[in-house]
Amino acid sequence: MRFFENILLFYNDEFAGIKAEVIRLVRKNQARLKIIDVFDNFDQYLELLPPSSSIDELKEVIISERRLEILGHFEADSDISSQITVSFKFGNPVVEIIKEAIRAGHDLVIKAASGNKTFMDYLFGNIAVKLMRKCPCPVLILKPSEGASFQKILAPVDPKTVRKETTLTDEHEDLICRKVMDISIFMAQMENSHLDIFHCWFLPGETLLASGRTRIAPDKLNHMKIMAEKIHTQRITTLAGEYDLSDIRHSVVVRKGDPGEMIVDYADKNGIDLIVMGTIGRSGLSGLLIGSTAEKVIDQVNCSVLTIKPANFKSPITIR
Repeated sequence: MRFFENILLFYNDEFAGIKAEVIRLVRKNQARLKIIDVFDNFDQYLELLPPSSSIDELKEVIISERRLEILGHFEADSDISSQITVSFKFGNPVVEIIKEAIRAGHDLVIKAASGNKTFMDYLFGNIAVKLMRKCPCPVLILKPSEGASFQKILAPVDPKTVRKETTLTDEHEDLICRKVMDISIFMAQMENSHLDIFHCWFLPGETLLASGRTRIAPDKLNHMKIMAEKIHTQRITTLAGEYDLSDIRHSVVVRKGDPGEMIVDYADKNGIDLIVMGTIGRSGLSGLLIGSTAEKVIDQVNCSVLTIKPANFKSPITIR
């Protein structure tokens, strides 16, 4: 199965650092690749305009030079360069990227992390965060790297319920969860990576039950926590058991605590290269809600991140 057959790459100055991974993704998926370059501050070029030339002529010159620069990255990859199309736009990068993704039915948008601060400071800049919030297809923010990429993949999931009569997770509630599983397994197979299937849980009201007027006996509270952990462990084990993981190095990891904090801590301590996570949905790990848990993760994480929307997501940006 190929998940990404029509890839849209946003070109920026950090492309060289992600070139190898982009080419690997294109080849492994036998995908079409379109590169979009957006000029969001065209006024800076106007001072270069000769008196006898028009703005359109200046645009043609700029586009011609930029096209040569972009295609130059692929001179040694003839199988890729012959399939590439390049699109140039003038305007807001986020709007133009999403419009192009919708118009051409792209199934993946890729952007290199950009900036000149520490990676955690610049990874999720303004464009990246807005793409994650508003783009209907998966968005991959790649950390520039000179080494082998995606050797360790983290898939945070939250199978909310388990149907007793079938022992299968509820299909409607866990659609985004299954998309995360499907894509993370595909990426692990493609990269020969180790996959950590990650689930985080907490006991609602634990603080209130441990103190104050609502306090209950410590042994009862401890029993509740043990039972809650068993239930959550059963859910994630059941979910993982539904997939053929025989050819993938993998672990099932269960942690107790705040989802955002646990994901960041685990990724940092275990050298995770890629996090595959859902966005937009109920709170928790089933569909990390942009604006809370997900943004807590992307503000602190130090690796590449692939975010996935539910099938019914409607982008606020549309084409007319």
